[in-house]
Amino acid sequence: MPDLINCRAIVIAGRDLGESDRLITLYTSAKGKVSAIAKGAKRSRKRFMNALEPFTLLQVSMALPRTSGLIRIDSTVIVESFPSLRETTEKYCMASICTELVNLWTRENDRQDRIYRLFEWYLGALENDKHAKLATLCFKVKLLSFAGYAPDFTRCLKCRKRPHGSVVSFQIHGGGFLCRECKEKRDSRNTISVGTLQSLRYMQQAPLDRLQRLSMGRMSLESAWSIVRNMHCHHLQQVPASYLVLSNMG
Repeated sequence: MPDLINCRAIVIAGRDLGESDRLITLYTSAKGKVSAIAKGAKRSRKRFMNALEPFTLLQVSMALPRTSGLIRIDSTVIVESFPSLRETTEKYCMASICTELVNLWTRENDRQDRIYRLFEWYLGALENDKHAKLATLCFKVKLLSFAGYAPDFTRCLKCRKRPHGSVVSFQIHGGGFLCRECKEKRDSRNTISVGTLQSLRYMQQAPLDRLQRLSMGRMSLESAWSIVRNMHCHHLQQVPASYLVLSNMG
């Protein structure tokens, strides 16, 4: 008999497997990212009743193989389907970006409790928050840190002083900023305001339940979004497909 596991899981993606099955990628509270087969899911949708749609939060029962082979999904209960993520284009795009980032940043069977809690928090925040892009930015800043690539938003990379003045120059490759005195005079790339830098530091350090207190102006949000997007692309060494879709829509 295979070992059974019961845990919470978020659906990342799915694809057809053979004539009647589906191969589902889940991010679980117990085992991190897993690929699992849903027997008969393609032939009969009644068995899983929309439970295998992306972004869905489940309570799932899975059978683990004793040696080799795929994990099998035995049963699912929908905890939260987050319907608004499929009803508005902006929220769908934002959820798609973060789901793809979780998939790219994580390995199979590598449990990461902080990433799981962040992922579940984010989907709930996105469902209930009117500021989809800000919630997504918070998620991406936290994810960078939990993946081991936390930028330094506190001290200048060169002189190690705290930010002062009105603007700093953010260095994507260095993972931090240069203050007004240390940056090259003619270098205007990735220039952001000190206020934006402070907001990024708050996102990185604040507990999840305090992130929704944060507000940002449009220009500050767009500036921070560009910096964090470029950091993810730099460390992943690729541009996630969801970013390209969002760019084409814009």
